[in-house]
Formats: sequence, C-alpha cells, structure tokens
Amino acid sequence: MMFILFIIFLIHKSQSLEWNCTEIKHYLFSNDQIYEQCTITIEYISSEQQQKQICITHSLSIKTLPSISFLSNYKMHTFKINSCQLLTLNQLPFLLPSSVEYLDLSYNLLTTFTLSFPLPSYLKYLRLDNNPNLININFGHNHIQEQLIGLSLRHNKHIKLTSLPLYLQQLDLTNCNLLQSSSILLLLKTLTKLTHLSLANNQLKQLPILNNNIQLEYLNLSNNYLTFINNEWLHKSLKIFDLKFNQIESLEFFHELLKINRTLKDYNYNQVSMNIY
Repeated sequence: MMFILFIIFLIHKSQSLEWNCTEIKHYLFSNDQIYEQCTITIEYISSEQQQKQICITHSLSIKTLPSISFLSNYKMHTFKINSCQLLTLNQLPFLLPSSVEYLDLSYNLLTTFTLSFPLPSYLKYLRLDNNPNLININFGHNHIQEQLIGLSLRHNKHIKLTSLPLYLQQLDLTNCNLLQSSSILLLLKTLTKLTHLSLANNQLKQLPILNNNIQLEYLNLSNNYLTFINNEWLHKSLKIFDLKFNQIESLEFFHELLKINRTLKDYNYNQVSMNIY
C-alpha cells in the first residue's frame, strides 16, 4: 500500500513539474492579477507574429524550458514568475534568452533588484509589483537600462531609488508611499520620453516638477489629496486624465486644459476621466 502511494506521489510530482502549453490568438495580462499558487508563464510569439504559445507551470523546481521541438518558429517574448516567494534572481531556474521583452516578477519576496546580466539584453518592460520587502533597486548604466521603456512598481511602499531609466515611456508608481519617499518624485524631472504616468493612491497634496519636454498621453492622479493641478501638468497631448477621489476645489484648471488641447475638447472629451468625487 505504501509503495502504491509512493508511486502516486511521484506521478503527481512529475506532472506538477511539466509545462502545459496551448496555442492562443489573444492573451491579456492584468495589472492586478493575483495567483493563489506559484505560476510561471512564458509567452512565445511566432516569427510572423500571427500566433502565440502560452506555457505554464507551477513550480520553481523545474529546470528546463519547454521543449523547442514544436516552437522552432517561435521566440520567447514574455516571462512571468508570480507568487513563487522568489527572494533573489539567482533562484531563476534557467537563463532567459535575449528575445524576452517583457519580464514580470510581481507578487514575490524580492528585497533588492539589479537591472543587469543575466537579464535579457533587449528587455523593454519590467514589472516588480507587490514585492512587500523590496527596498533597493539599481538600474545601473548599461545597455539593458537604455532599452527599458516600461516600468511598474505598484504597491511597493518601501522602495528607494537613486535613478530611473532615462528612456522610460511608461511608469506606474501606484501606492508606493511617495509622500514619505519624496526623492523618488524628484527623479521624474530626469525623464524626457514619458507618455504614461500613474501616481495614484500616494496621499499627495502637491505634484512634483516634470521635464518640459515630455508629452503625457495618460495621467492617473486618483486617490490623493490634491486641491489644484498646475498648468505644467496639462499637456495638449493628454487623452486620459484620472483625478477621482481627490479634494479638487475648482475646475478652473480644467478649462485651461480644454484651451490647450483643442482636439481633446472637440473629439476626445469622453476619454477624459474627470470624476473628482
């Protein structure tokens, strides 16, 4: 009887370490998707970019990538390790190919993070959301840092930053305790390519200074204590503007925004989120 149970255990363990791969046409990642168990997800894109293969496993103990026999026309594009209690990048079970553009290490226990080898050299998007112990992040001065255009640090309340990748276009600092980490806000002035920014849920009473060259298209300032928005934040390129749950005293600045952005007034008015209650 014990022998049979042992065999069943081995079979179950073997199955849990296997990759489950399926072909799909569309696959969306949610900012706040929560996994109850350790989940490693790999997305492969065909050379024609018409098809995708999604491979999933549920153990950090796996040592090999999915078999490439059926992936000869695919390249790895996205790699995610979520809810695996990852403490350090050294726990990654294998090296990632340079083709990976999207890396998600959210919902883990990282304490430090350094943007350097062995991370993919052409990485464009990095998510480190919900790592409650994450403090020090070092972006360095290297090729990888120059390639990065998207960064999400949502729900990390203890992070310390001395720099940000200079070519960032998308930055999400939602619920990062920025009121107590004002030095991070000062770094925003170094970003000249920024088009998407979220400072939501940070108890902010005033906004930092931005670089004059940026052209924001998306701006989320919801769930703060703002009473007024300075003109420098009202870009004519702005398409989505979220101010809900603040303490705005007057909409005079909004009329200024409509003067600046004729396109927004005439065609995109319904795209602007102006719920301030």
